[in-house]
Amino acid sequence: MSQTSKTLTLRDIFSPGGIISQHLTGYEFREGQLNMANAVARAFAASDHLIVEAGTGVGKSFAYLIPAISLALRNAQTVVVSTNTISLQEQLVTKDIPFLQKVLPREFNAVLAKGRRNYLSRRRLESFIQYDRGLFDTYQEVQQVQDIVKWVETTDDGSRADLHFEPEPHIWDKVASDRDNCLGRNCPTYEVCFYFKARNKMHEADLLIVNHHLLFSDLALRQKDPSIGILPDYDYLIIDEAHHLEATATHHASVELSNTRVKWFLDALFSDRNESGTATRYDSDTLKNQVDDTREQANLFFDSIETFFSELDDSNSTVRVDETNLDRVFSMGNTLDEPLSHIERTLKQMRENASLEDDEQELTSYYNQCVRLRDELDLMIRQPDTNYIYWIETSRWGRTPRIMLNATPVNVSQMLQETLFEVKESVVMTSATLSTNRTFDYFKSRIGIVDCQEHLVQSPFNFKEQVELHIPQSMPDPNSSEFVPAAIKEIKHYLKMTHGKAFVLFTSYRMLDEVYEEVAPYLAEIGIEAFKQGGDLSRSDMLEAFREDTDSVLFGTSSFWEGVDVRGEALSSVVITRLPFEVPTHPVLEARVKQIKEKGGNEFMEFSLPEAILRLKQGFGRLIRTQTDEGIVVILDSRIRTRRYGKLFIDSLPQCNIVS
Repeated sequence: MSQTSKTLTLRDIFSPGGIISQHLTGYEFREGQLNMANAVARAFAASDHLIVEAGTGVGKSFAYLIPAISLALRNAQTVVVSTNTISLQEQLVTKDIPFLQKVLPREFNAVLAKGRRNYLSRRRLESFIQYDRGLFDTYQEVQQVQDIVKWVETTDDGSRADLHFEPEPHIWDKVASDRDNCLGRNCPTYEVCFYFKARNKMHEADLLIVNHHLLFSDLALRQKDPSIGILPDYDYLIIDEAHHLEATATHHASVELSNTRVKWFLDALFSDRNESGTATRYDSDTLKNQVDDTREQANLFFDSIETFFSELDDSNSTVRVDETNLDRVFSMGNTLDEPLSHIERTLKQMRENASLEDDEQELTSYYNQCVRLRDELDLMIRQPDTNYIYWIETSRWGRTPRIMLNATPVNVSQMLQETLFEVKESVVMTSATLSTNRTFDYFKSRIGIVDCQEHLVQSPFNFKEQVELHIPQSMPDPNSSEFVPAAIKEIKHYLKMTHGKAFVLFTSYRMLDEVYEEVAPYLAEIGIEAFKQGGDLSRSDMLEAFREDTDSVLFGTSSFWEGVDVRGEALSSVVITRLPFEVPTHPVLEARVKQIKEKGGNEFMEFSLPEAILRLKQGFGRLIRTQTDEGIVVILDSRIRTRRYGKLFIDSLPQCNIVS
């Protein structure tokens, strides 16, 4: 970047009296921010990958945005920034980037990218209204369809986020822009297409802001065919909130097939309830009969799986499917393959006989869906990939049982290596929680990276002055029957001491419910409001109510250990009831533990412990969000004192005064 004849360095931007401090009221120079920016710039220059743990308050977004902007302008290419949460995306797009556009001496173009199916297709909406509207006949469905028709006449954006309500998934699925059902430049609505308008903006961007799911959707498409990516070509990538990298990669490499998905597919082809769907549109009695036959077979197929679950001795809602129970779970075999193959052949023939390109594209979309259903069912029943875990989950959706068939990779390290680290010039990964015991060994092993630059940037906050870590001496072992009563006593003590202003974090709903039932009446007696996750309020409404009532207490589980930002006096205490070890009862976790054992490793030291350390760091990080915040963190789990590994937890936290 240049300003007249002067070349700006990162120190010119970040240092006292630099560009940021000149224009941002209350900004204080942070050496760690400058160090991180230099590390990112060096990684880009050397085409190296980089892992950076940036403690709370470092200001990491500016530290990576400015080197990214500099590189994009210098090399005339797009740099992609990926985040996991909407809140961080909003911070970048509505706050950080507009500020930098105002103060930096060179203009740059930043664009927020959304996945294709976030945009409405005008052509598909017209087709839906003309042919498939009868599929939806409840009052709520009819009202949503009417609202979408009105909205499309006024929206400039055309994305689902611009709607004033959240449409039902099966309704949006009928009108969303879809790669399988797109005419491209031959579409009569191409010139006013919301998706292609957004796509053109993406290709003009210097800086492209995406989320992790869109990032991995793009990588998955490029793995099949490098010419069909969602995003423009790019070589430099920044992954913020990188502690979600493995989970997102796992999700995108997984296969999920449910009875509701099969039902929606068949209903779209033909609904005998109101004589609508593709078969009616094209007047195909053959397709109608095949859909009816397939629906009957689908009911029998999924009913047999539900029967298997009902015959289990326990109440598990998830079951691993392997050689020990494969025949019992799929007792009927793949009885859906033959009727689906009949539909596939009919759709193919109808497509070949279509006289209009619009009809051909519509039939191609359903043909491709049918092919995918057959392939995924075959994958679940044949189980050809030994790196995958195959499992089934059941739940209730109103009165209807929901059965989800899953195929999930046990380890994504090789996939990440091949699709990301080996093909990109430089990938920068950053988060406040990537290291365990001040090393990145665990994170690197999970994501499959060996050679990279590493950088630990300490928080500028003075934790010794701002935080006291309380570890009560008298707590029994958390596996003892005496633990919950003792925890209730301590929780009452600390909540009275701070008069609320607290998060109480749990690792299970069962303990949360048990403690809340005992503590909430006590809090009411002393004038403290109590909010419980899973109660009447939504997560966002509960957080807002907690912020407004500075003497309140929030009882929460997993989703409140991270991604929650409450500043000031409203949050002065965080009580952590148990060390967040995850019991490996879920089929995927069981498989990961088994894989470590088979390789001769120690599953506790190589998986359970580092995962718990990262989770504890996230919970601890809820307390101090600014330089003026202060308070206490209470850990009620005695194992942090009595077990040898307890020191690893403490050493991984910021240094603060410990009170026993």
